[in-house]
Amino acid sequence: MRLLRRNPIELPRSELRRAFTTFRPALRGQGRRIGAAVVLALAITGLELLKPWPITLVIDHLIAANDTTTVSLTPIVVFAAVAFTIPLLLGLANEHLQLVVARVSRKATVRIRSDVFEHIQRLELSEHQRSYSGDLLMRLMGDVNMVRDLLFPSWLNLLSRGSVLIGGSIVFAIVDWRLFAVALIPLPLLWVSVERGSSAVKTAAGKQRKKEGAIASTAAESLRQVGIIKAFSAEERTTEEFRSSARSAERATMAAARHTARMARFTEILTGAGVATVLVLGAIRTRGGVLTPGQLVLAISYTRMIYKPIRKLTAEGARIAKATACALRVMDLLDRPVEDPFDGIEVDDLRGDIEFDGVGHTYPDGRTSLENLSGRIPAGSMAAVVGENGTGKSTLLSLLLRLHRPSAGTVSIGGVPIETLQLASYRDQIAYVPQELALFGGTIRENILFGKPEATEAEIASAADAALFTPVLEQLPDGLDTILDESGASLSGGQARRLMLARAALRDASILLLDEPLAGLDPDARDTVASAITNIAAGRTTLVVHHGSLDELGPDYCVTLRHRPERARRLHAVSR
Repeated sequence: MRLLRRNPIELPRSELRRAFTTFRPALRGQGRRIGAAVVLALAITGLELLKPWPITLVIDHLIAANDTTTVSLTPIVVFAAVAFTIPLLLGLANEHLQLVVARVSRKATVRIRSDVFEHIQRLELSEHQRSYSGDLLMRLMGDVNMVRDLLFPSWLNLLSRGSVLIGGSIVFAIVDWRLFAVALIPLPLLWVSVERGSSAVKTAAGKQRKKEGAIASTAAESLRQVGIIKAFSAEERTTEEFRSSARSAERATMAAARHTARMARFTEILTGAGVATVLVLGAIRTRGGVLTPGQLVLAISYTRMIYKPIRKLTAEGARIAKATACALRVMDLLDRPVEDPFDGIEVDDLRGDIEFDGVGHTYPDGRTSLENLSGRIPAGSMAAVVGENGTGKSTLLSLLLRLHRPSAGTVSIGGVPIETLQLASYRDQIAYVPQELALFGGTIRENILFGKPEATEAEIASAADAALFTPVLEQLPDGLDTILDESGASLSGGQARRLMLARAALRDASILLLDEPLAGLDPDARDTVASAITNIAAGRTTLVVHHGSLDELGPDYCVTLRHRPERARRLHAVSR
């Protein structure tokens, strides 16, 4: 805020310039459409400048005659035809301009939103954990729309209104430069008002978008946990929390609205004063014979014409300020570090021993989840990772997936540190089944194919057989084409788990990582899922995380993670 107060003009301009430079590539390949839009905007300007002339000529033509009953109607009909033709052409030009702007904006929006979505996908997991999903969604959907307006329609509007201002000023100065000079008096004050008001609106809009992101996060979390909310009869409580967030966002919205309304009020006062002054002085000059009545009407028309863009600039300034605030939020997101999927040594096989050498991990908030973990898991074997809650079992899998980085030590496969391997090809060699039921909306076929999109029908059938999911398909009327409810709610826990195992089985992976695959299952479902895991794990190096015993699987090795008695938050590993 100090910077804005000390220099209310230069800072917004520098931010605006940076935002435009950042998103300008979205307009590539649309030069012809942009050129057509500029031509149409200039044509509209020319037509706007012509609008007052037919009325001016009719008035002077009538007054020039001593007896109006003898006035020839032919010129008046011509002037009337011109007065009709100008709005007709304006309507056609505006229609085409709006269509061109919509096409350019639509394509730019798709490009920006796609790039932002890709960037969000490639953000490091720690960045996702630090951000609210609702706020990320708000930036992706709402903020990008405002960036689109900043990128093309706004500056085109500025060009159009600026050309009207310049063209009207030139013609007005030719008609009567003294009246034109009088009309210019309010302009510096109007410009300062727009600049200062835009800075205030941008600041308020930034707070507004942030609070709206918080609302979206609250709503998303509540909808995701609606079952728990109902179970605890917490509908009223969560609604009140949402209402409180909504009120906070409303206050931020009103702050932006107040600044915008104040700008509009000041603009109307100044332009009204300017028009009144030109009207009085113009009438005096008309009485003195310097101006004709028609020229006085023309002068008033051009006074309004050069003030109209200024009034529009007030609204446009507020719109640009909001768009700039949104662009800064999107740029902040784009500045966050992402994973480089193609940096490192490309691999097509990970069939080596997995080794942990003094591995430790500490979360950004200072919590230690692993410390001094050392051990080796031979290639092709199954290792059970067991221990109490909070001992770092899932963190171990995250380190192997490279979702997190070790704070100390090295994780190697086949003697090669995994950090040196190309991330894309590395993860292609890993099949992962998370603890939560991670299924997507769509058909069962699409969920299985998520593990290998190019798989054949025979490969899908083989994966379903290995995961013991074929009997489930036979019970469904549409088989693989059955559409799942959100998050697979239409399947039982055991069925959903086997579907995720089928997805993992389809993947040509050297390593299989399973996080609590038997948790929450009844004995029958547990036995079936354990048999499916045994099928899928054959020939793969497999790590299975579980809270208790895994006698059903008969693992070759066991990695036990325990809390140290003397330092409860420190951990060590015993391999056997």
